[in-house]
Amino acid sequence: MNLTLGCKLLNSVISQAKEWGFICQYQESSSWLIFSLQPDRKWKLQQDEDRWILIVGNIPQLRLHTSEAIAFLKRYHTKYHQQND
Repeated sequence: MNLTLGCKLLNSVISQAKEWGFICQYQESSSWLIFSLQPDRKWKLQQDEDRWILIVGNIPQLRLHTSEAIAFLKRYHTKYHQQND
């Protein structure tokens, strides 16, 4: 994958996550973590080059493409706000 395209796709996930209020944290290992909106939910997305790993309870579950990571965040964001409105 083109490095510039990869950076744009990565930035689209981070930008969207921040817009929806997710906690985004940059690590010293030069990768991003995105945490749940609810602290009691034990999942996070971890950047792995141009992909995202869904980790639940510290156990890797799925490796997602950018579009899949955004879809996951969108579904979680929508569900969270439906429950809390």
